[in-house]
Amino acid sequence: MSTVHGSQGRSDAIGIWSKAAMIVPLVVFFLLGMVIDTAPTRDGETIDANAYLFLVAARVLLMTAAVVVFGTEILRQFPLRVDGRAIGVGVIGAAAWIGICSLEMEQTLLAAFGLSDWMPSRDSVNPFAVYAGSALAGFMALRFALLVICIPVAEELFLRGFLMRAVEVEDWPELPLTKIATTGWVMGTVYGIATHPGELIAALVWFSMITWLMVRTGKFWNCVLAHAVTNLVLGLYVCWFAKWHLW
Repeated sequence: MSTVHGSQGRSDAIGIWSKAAMIVPLVVFFLLGMVIDTAPTRDGETIDANAYLFLVAARVLLMTAAVVVFGTEILRQFPLRVDGRAIGVGVIGAAAWIGICSLEMEQTLLAAFGLSDWMPSRDSVNPFAVYAGSALAGFMALRFALLVICIPVAEELFLRGFLMRAVEVEDWPELPLTKIATTGWVMGTVYGIATHPGELIAALVWFSMITWLMVRTGKFWNCVLAHAVTNLVLGLYVCWFAKWHLW
């Protein structure tokens, strides 16, 4: 009897570890944002530059640490395989996101329903106005590491590793991405809209594109790579054209 209980206990621990691998990196991102008060720029207010730099650095460090800790389990569930389609989808996705946001389609849609005041705004932090010299270089390196590496990995783990599979079956850690059905696809898009309410139409289009890539290829790391490419292009666009509201 003790052997049975011991085996069950190990099985439960493995199950918890498998699930934590998908969830913890993104939880770290949000928890740090809750506990570190940066007082970011809004409507001309000033930013706590040191706190904001510390927040970005802490997110990069601790999210990377979480992925390393769970690395073996992540690669067990999702072997490291990618192909060229991910880059193409990432570039097209960035163009779609920038184009839709430039047309201010969300504002037009909400205005049609009398909901203009509902439109949320992102933190519009211009790092060139806040930092200088080595601090600016350090911030930019960390901000792009967060944007291009940490967020794509953490968000795709949570979304496609956990959420889209968990709404389909109870034993979701063993569900292949190609077996995710309509409920999971819809949940993925709903997640995208809910987490990007200021760019809801862009999010609808972009998250649907990445889900198409997932279904088409069945490769988790294609989704991460496409996400990373989109974020890189978007980050460069933001810096070059000073579109800090998309930052």
